[in-house]
Amino acid sequence: MSDRMIKTIGIGLAAASAGMLARKTLQKSWEKVTNEPAPKDKGSENTDLQEAVTWAVVSGIGAGAARMAVQYALDKRNSK
Repeated sequence: MSDRMIKTIGIGLAAASAGMLARKTLQKSWEKVTNEPAPKDKGSENTDLQEAVTWAVVSGIGAGAARMAVQYALDKRNSK
């Protein structure tokens, strides 16, 4: 494999890891604030629509921002 491909794979893995870590952190924060577990991916009779949509937005933005920040930082570092 070329060095470029290895760097690309490494950046992708780091970004994915950051997204998963952010989502786990958000789950713990959600549970602490609401005293309930974060809604699961599947629909549940215990979760109303507003709560499910709120969780989807919060977790999506948080995980996406974490992935983007890591990818940006690594891309910037590699471009020097």
